[in-house]
Amino acid sequence: MPGVSGREIISDTTEKSFRALVLISATTILTKAYAVPLDEMTLFGAKLPQALFDAALLAAVCGLLYVYVVKWAGDLAAFRLWFSDSSLWSEFGTHQKIDKSFIAGGVKLLLALHEQEKIGNLKLSNLPPDIKKEYDDFKLNVELYAVRLGAAGRKFSILTCFGRFYIWVQHFIFPVGLAGYAICLLIRFGDFSAPARL
Repeated sequence: MPGVSGREIISDTTEKSFRALVLISATTILTKAYAVPLDEMTLFGAKLPQALFDAALLAAVCGLLYVYVVKWAGDLAAFRLWFSDSSLWSEFGTHQKIDKSFIAGGVKLLLALHEQEKIGNLKLSNLPPDIKKEYDDFKLNVELYAVRLGAAGRKFSILTCFGRFYIWVQHFIFPVGLAGYAICLLIRFGDFSAPARL
């Protein structure tokens, strides 16, 4: 199963629902497309009416479709939340949170540098030691952040295309379309007559 940073894009339970939905939907489509005479089938020696098979298939496809869509929507929400995380992880395991403290540190440094510039004292060698250290640290963080962001941007663009296909086409349009077609065939060609003894 494809994953991003150790996280599965589609969860294992959704994959299991996907397989069950596709299998039952495909079986239903083939049964109706080839007009398989289900009323001639026997189960433990007893003949079962066509309407029983059609009703059971309709209930199975609708139930599996409902369960699948709910699980898929949960995976989609998790996938979107993963992409909304405002932090970067490097290959070495270092973590850079992009939050107010990161930005505030840069703003504080830029204001201090601006003050030095106003008094005509903006030579790095003339900076007070605490500001020089803060400047060097922030500069290193910005350089590392720029490198990580560039690499992440390339990875995210590839991942975004693949992720969209995997989530929307392979795991939504395909199984839901297949199930929808199976339901249409069942409704159009199925027999849902009630038993005579009711």
